[in-house]
Amino acid sequence: MSTAVPALPPTHRALVFTSTSQPLEVRSVPTPAPSPGSAIIRVTATSILTYAREIFTGVRIYPYPRPYVPGSAAVGHIVALSRDATTLKVGDLVLTETFVRARDDPNVRALQGIHQGGPDGVPSVRLVEDEDEWRHGSYAEYFKVPLENCHRLPELAGGAPATPVQWLRMAQMLVPFGGLTSDGGVDLRPGETVVIAPATGGFSGSAVELALSMGARVVAVGRSLEGLRRIEEGLGEFVERGRLRTVQMDEGVTPEDLAKAIGPVDCYLDLSPPAAANSPHLKACILALRVRGRACLMGGIQGDVALPHGAIFRNDLQITGKWMYERESIGDLIKMAETGVLYLGRGNSWSFKLEDWEAALLHAEKHARWGQITVFEP
Repeated sequence: MSTAVPALPPTHRALVFTSTSQPLEVRSVPTPAPSPGSAIIRVTATSILTYAREIFTGVRIYPYPRPYVPGSAAVGHIVALSRDATTLKVGDLVLTETFVRARDDPNVRALQGIHQGGPDGVPSVRLVEDEDEWRHGSYAEYFKVPLENCHRLPELAGGAPATPVQWLRMAQMLVPFGGLTSDGGVDLRPGETVVIAPATGGFSGSAVELALSMGARVVAVGRSLEGLRRIEEGLGEFVERGRLRTVQMDEGVTPEDLAKAIGPVDCYLDLSPPAAANSPHLKACILALRVRGRACLMGGIQGDVALPHGAIFRNDLQITGKWMYERESIGDLIKMAETGVLYLGRGNSWSFKLEDWEAALLHAEKHARWGQITVFEP
C-alpha cells in the first residue's frame, strides 16, 4: 500500500540515549539521507520494549555505541530510497525489523537501536557503529534502515484493514515464530502439542497465540494465575475446543511433579526471562517431552542451567538454541495475517508521544502481559 509523502525536512525530533546516568532527551537532529541499500522511514508507530527502562537505567547491560536513538519494530511509510532499490517504492507502508545482518556474512548480526550483538570488538559492532548508517533506531520521526529490513504490508489482514499497532502486535510474534519454525526452532507441525513456559509475558504469550494459529495444541505454563486467566479469556475459543490448557507453577513444586502436570508433549519452546534462572520449569518441560521430542531455548537467562542429561540421551531429545528468527519468517508471518490465519485484533494498546518517554517506559514495563503493547507515535 503506497501513499504520497512530503519532502524530507532538514531536521526531525528523536529520542536520544547518552548514558545511564543521564535522562533520555528529545532533540532536533539531522534527518538521515539514503545511502546505497537503504530506505528512510517516516515512523507512524513503533513498539516500546517492556524492558527498555532496564536498559536505560543500566539494570540490563546491553552494549551499544553511544549516543544513539533507541528503537524497536516500526510501521511507517518509505519517504526516500537508495537508487539500488528494485521492489520497494516511495510511499509504501512497511514494517521494519531491528535484526540487522551483515551483507558479506549473514551470521554477523546486531539489533538496530538495541544491542550490538556481542561485547566490544566483535565484528557485529561494525554494523551499528556508524552514525550515518544503522546505529539509530525508530524512536524518532524518521530513521534509516537496510532495504532488506523493510517489508511491504498488504492493505488488508483477514479481509479487513489493519492498524499500524495491529501490525506491531504481529511483529511481537516474530521472535517466538523463530523458535517455532524449522530453521533452528522446534519445527512445530499441525496437530502436535507444544508446551510454552513461562507463557504469560508479552513474547511468550504471543508464542501461545501463534502456536494455536499454526494448528497446534498448547500447554501454557506460568506462575501468575492472573496472567494464565488472561490468556484463557483472550483465547477462549481454543480452550473450548480443547486446544489450549494452562498449568500454574505452584511455589515449591518439583520438576518431576510439574512434568506430570504438563503431560506428554511433542516440543517445548523456552522464553524464560532472566529472573527465571532457578525456576523448575526448564527441567520439567524437558522431562515432559516424548521420545524424540524437540526443545528450543530462546529465553533471557544469562547464567548456566542444569539439564536432565539422562532423559535427554535416553529419549533421543533434540535441544537447540535460537536467537531471533530468519528473514523468510517475516514474509510467512505477514501472509498468515493477510489470509486471516493469524488474527491481529486481540489485546490492548496504548500510545505515547516522544516527549512523554518517561511515562511511556514505565507504562510498557507495567503492561508486559500477553496482548498488551505500548507504542510511540512520533
